[in-house]
Amino acid sequence: MQTMSLTTMEIGDMIEINRGQYKHWALYIGNGEVIQMVIPDVFSAVLSAFSSSSSSLSTKGMITIDTLEDVASMDTYTIKNYLDNKYTPRPTDVIMGEVDKMRGRTLKYDLLGNNCEHFVTFLRYGKSKSQQADDFLKNLC
Repeated sequence: MQTMSLTTMEIGDMIEINRGQYKHWALYIGNGEVIQMVIPDVFSAVLSAFSSSSSSLSTKGMITIDTLEDVASMDTYTIKNYLDNKYTPRPTDVIMGEVDKMRGRTLKYDLLGNNCEHFVTFLRYGKSKSQQADDFLKNLC
């Protein structure tokens, strides 16, 4: 169930997808497609990190390009370029150059330090940020 039309999206728009307990992030790259960082099972990764002696919440993340329709499935989504007032979005050709380099790669995924939101903010602004991770850490204190 979409909250907007693909015609209103521009290359480089950050898409926030509501997954209920968390938000998934993808970056619009045109023609109805997005690039995203995914892990096989986010909940298993979190449970395993909390149950192990390691304090790391990391695993492997795969960079995929899929249609926004497939990624969102039945979840609602919206354009959320929330850092535009703090950082200048990179030019489309720079973003798409990064997309070409990242396509199909496997990267370290860390829930609090390198998650899907960090990935898309890096693509858009050249800076890795995650409000979701920051909020989580603030709530721990």
